[in-house]
Amino acid sequence: MDSLNQEWHVIANSEDIPFRHVYQSRLNGQELAVWRDYTGDVNVWENRCPHRGVRLTLGENVGDQLQCQYHGWKYQSGTGHCSFVPAHRTAQPSNACVKTYLCTELEGLIFVKLDTTNGTDAPKQLSLVDSLNSSNLRSQVIAVDAQTAIDTIKKGASSFAPVLGNRPEEIQFVDDGLTIDLTCTGLAETLRIFVQPESEQKVVIHARLYTDTPVDLQRKVMFMHVLTELFAQTERSTSISDSKNIIATDSSTHVNLGNPEVDSARKQIICTVIARNTETPDIDSFWLKPEEDQVLTLEPGMHVGLTTPSGHLRQYSIVNTPEERDVLIIGVKLEAKSRGGSRSMHSDVRVGSKMSITLPRNQFQLQPSERKAVLIAGGIGVTPLLAMALFQEQRDRNYHLHYFVRGNEHIAFKDRISALGNNCSTYVGLGIEETQSAITELLQGLNPESHDIYVCGPQAMIELVSTTAIKSGFSADQVYYEYFGLTDHATSRAHSEGGYQVTIQSTGQEFTVEPGRSLLQACLEAGVEIDYSCEQGVCGACMTKVISGDLQHEDVYLSSKEKNDGKLIMPCVSSCKSAKLVLDI
Repeated sequence: MDSLNQEWHVIANSEDIPFRHVYQSRLNGQELAVWRDYTGDVNVWENRCPHRGVRLTLGENVGDQLQCQYHGWKYQSGTGHCSFVPAHRTAQPSNACVKTYLCTELEGLIFVKLDTTNGTDAPKQLSLVDSLNSSNLRSQVIAVDAQTAIDTIKKGASSFAPVLGNRPEEIQFVDDGLTIDLTCTGLAETLRIFVQPESEQKVVIHARLYTDTPVDLQRKVMFMHVLTELFAQTERSTSISDSKNIIATDSSTHVNLGNPEVDSARKQIICTVIARNTETPDIDSFWLKPEEDQVLTLEPGMHVGLTTPSGHLRQYSIVNTPEERDVLIIGVKLEAKSRGGSRSMHSDVRVGSKMSITLPRNQFQLQPSERKAVLIAGGIGVTPLLAMALFQEQRDRNYHLHYFVRGNEHIAFKDRISALGNNCSTYVGLGIEETQSAITELLQGLNPESHDIYVCGPQAMIELVSTTAIKSGFSADQVYYEYFGLTDHATSRAHSEGGYQVTIQSTGQEFTVEPGRSLLQACLEAGVEIDYSCEQGVCGACMTKVISGDLQHEDVYLSSKEKNDGKLIMPCVSSCKSAKLVLDI
């Protein structure tokens, strides 16, 4: 991998880096924050704030600077030098500096070179094609090593013969390391494929078409169909077969998905997208059917971890009821400040796409109680509460769903909402103060002895419901909630204040978590594979078993009992107060 650092690599297409956006990429195991300043210049930086190590891709592009979301430190475009510290507005900025990497933008591509000890020459890939026009076709994340990807692409080169109008034996390719050019005798078209090694076991394949004349849409689509099959062949070389082997180890085709244990949470299931529907202008639903005809045992409030085509692990609540046992239905909102997950789901997923998911788990359970369930949802937060409402409706139980949305066009899953009849109230187009008043009036009119409260939505709504409910006489354990985003509590102490030693039980590997670093960062840097997603202690993706250690919990995912037991930890935000920590990995 070290030799690869001395070469130029494609890490993104130009259209991936719009103004006011921060794009996350990875090259040879190095996480990168990629952003364009107001002049159009592209920056490629280490994806860590030098102050406390928070990912810069969680921050804000303010035009000529990148601002970390944790403490608001700003870093200057070009140099990466700290330019502003909010806590010391009148003092000189810190000497802290983000690590920057050599980059260039050419012909619609972003090139990066991690190690410049062997010079800073322009990317040699550009010398292979001399064409007037270039068109981006697509990029695809595949869980294989770079050499496997290259070998599979070479074997599948002949599949482009029908598109190019020639015989398979006339397909020519030029192999230059991790770049492949496919051409055909007598045609002035070149399909160039760049292989970006994200890590030792994951690549991003970028495909671009070079021509002497502009290419129409129909021609592009023909190439994309062939690319889809080529990428599928590459995936099948390792990733999908491995996933099926995991499924095949189950003793029965009936899978109980309610086990919250870490090992179960990390098992993978391959699903096929059998339907995709537009629910609102920014929310689409996806219907996922597990392979092997597995029968699912579901509970309302469950969620799955899903790996998007961009390679991001994201958590999505399940909308369907326990009776819908052969499919999983999720809703995905296209976030305006998407870090790649929701954008990839909306842009890249089609009917027939294969998706990898974790076994569903439940940290937002509908409690067995004689009290009436009051469900309060805001926006996309309706997904787990809708599953709860339908569950109650089918069993003729006492409940009511209160659904807050920006407008009528933003009501998601309208057919399922309508099935609730008078047990659902929608609040449309309310301002902040109006929403606060409606929630306050609602909660103050409830009897705490006969009601329980469930809330999911924006952080401000959750905090309002929780505080108002307690003021209205509810106990804290009568208010159940699920966060869909960042919380101040979850990130208040994301990094260790003192160093401690970590031992991996299965291998005996030892390493130190230095002050100012998170346990997750230390594990990844030591080569210990841990799934992660939000890095805010919210989603549960990084949940890890603990053998021993005095834990400092800072997440909102684990229950009070789980925290007191000390057998689980969220390494993205939590740490260890004792000198040694032993992890069951």
